[in-house]
Amino acid sequence: MRQTVANPMCISDKEFGERIQRTQAAMAGAGLDAILAFSSESEPALVRYYSDYWPSFETTAVLIPATGKPALLIGPESLIFASARTKIPAVLQLMDFRESSQPNYPGSKLPTWADVFKQYPADRLGIAGWHMFPHAIFCNLEKAFTGKAIIDADAVVRSVMITKSKAELDCLREAARISEIGLKAILDNIRPGLTEVQVAGLATAAMLNNGAEATGYPVWCCSGPNSRQAISRPTHRPIQTGEIVQVCVGAKVAGYSSSIGRPLVLGSCDQTLRRFLEVGHDAEEMTIGLLRAGTPASEVAKKVHGFIKDRGYGDTILYGPAHGCGQMECEYPFIETSSTFDLAENMTFNVDIFLSNSERGFRWEDPVIVKNGEAEQLSSLGRGVNVLAV
Repeated sequence: MRQTVANPMCISDKEFGERIQRTQAAMAGAGLDAILAFSSESEPALVRYYSDYWPSFETTAVLIPATGKPALLIGPESLIFASARTKIPAVLQLMDFRESSQPNYPGSKLPTWADVFKQYPADRLGIAGWHMFPHAIFCNLEKAFTGKAIIDADAVVRSVMITKSKAELDCLREAARISEIGLKAILDNIRPGLTEVQVAGLATAAMLNNGAEATGYPVWCCSGPNSRQAISRPTHRPIQTGEIVQVCVGAKVAGYSSSIGRPLVLGSCDQTLRRFLEVGHDAEEMTIGLLRAGTPASEVAKKVHGFIKDRGYGDTILYGPAHGCGQMECEYPFIETSSTFDLAENMTFNVDIFLSNSERGFRWEDPVIVKNGEAEQLSSLGRGVNVLAV
């Protein structure tokens, strides 16, 4: 397989600075003195968005004051690593952001939360990443912030991140291009007897060899009864003919993640299975056709779910039919029947049709960019009922 040079896609220093400024403007509207945007190794989106730093083992946060420059907060071991990556010059180490095994680092003299808020005074602090913010850190933060307000600030940050810039869109386009290379590696090399892990390895190697900085998430292959899993990891189960082999492939480029999901069948495909797969395929095509700026998101979901129900598969619906994508392969917002927002130009989604019954399931998934007219489709490779000869 041909190996390419490192991917040149990136977000400029200027754009990183503009993100802080837009967030500070949104904070003013919410009456916040500071925002603490939290991330972990597995959920790096917020800190990556503001600083380009992606932690390893440790957790991290960006502290954004109402005015002035932000600070990157890291744990005891990451100073050299973080300083080499971050777009934020001010880097502060705190014990609270150490790795989960909780080493003591005896003799360390790191700043406390009280020290941080002497430097960045605030009476109303918002936390972004509220639903995954560790309880232990929150308790320590609360002690240093006695008598002051700590509130959920996810909505403030989401208002800044929900539509994408030209550079972000270019990163997503490149991530989709590389994801198709990963999918093609599977389509060209899959065969009965390979394990799910081996199939996932085909895509992973191809993407890393062609410009991805990482996979957007652990690549999936879930076959036979495992195909019913809405969220999965590959196992050492050998794939077989005549069953669904579900693959979900995604590359990460400059922090931006894509995903392509395809159900594959090796050998023969019975008519009952083919009809089930066709419903999912047609629902994805319908969803893409409905994604236009100005359309209520709930209207899209209701029409697509109505189509699936009319075809007799209403009991197989779990969610969807789409979710946001960007710094995370699955990020806010979901398009659901209960959604209360309208689509806007340069929102980005993975159309994601997952249907499952008591025997098997599948996912059709592709990234798109919402436009005033037809949505821009970032991937289409293998978007059909794939019955592969063996």
